[in-house]
Amino acid sequence: MKKLISTMLFLLLALSCLSVSTAEKYWKMYWKPGDRIVEMTPEEDGQFTGIIEEAVRKSEGTTVRLGADHESDLEAAYAVFLSVSPDGTPIGPYEDSVNYEDIGCYKWAVGIPDDQSVGRDEAWKNILKFLVDEGISTPEILVHYYPQAAYETGNDPENPVWRIILACYDHEKSGLPIAAYELSVYAHDGSICGYRDLNPDG
Repeated sequence: MKKLISTMLFLLLALSCLSVSTAEKYWKMYWKPGDRIVEMTPEEDGQFTGIIEEAVRKSEGTTVRLGADHESDLEAAYAVFLSVSPDGTPIGPYEDSVNYEDIGCYKWAVGIPDDQSVGRDEAWKNILKFLVDEGISTPEILVHYYPQAAYETGNDPENPVWRIILACYDHEKSGLPIAAYELSVYAHDGSICGYRDLNPDG
């Protein structure tokens, strides 16, 4: 439990302080709820479901997969959040300068998905389609990425988001240039909230 708490706090601080001195925006691309709806045909749904199944199969036993599954335990993450913030209010900012043009002051608060929310795998499919549609990646590449997911309610409690980090589980072996992508999906309508690369090599 102590390791989980320390990991969550480290990620929180990293998110809050990442490139604040030079970045004016948090996301490379950003939309308000409903602006970037993902529309998927049955054929596309089958294609992206297949990508997820292959990623699940190929990532089994990898360090990235083990860590992602651990950090994606929503009930444990919510318990950690409540232990840090017993009244359930957002935590932060950790520094007065942590403000962004697009999302304002990032506030970290997590919750449990309600019955209006799309599931994690649906959010995963939506971001895969987004990455392909935008020409950012391809189906052949995306099978090398596995998600770490968080359900966040801090910045706009009426519009919770799935914040997902797609990490390359075989980065050294595959030689892919992007170690991870970070994306966010509005949980109540499945629309894309934001996108950026994480840890680009070179």
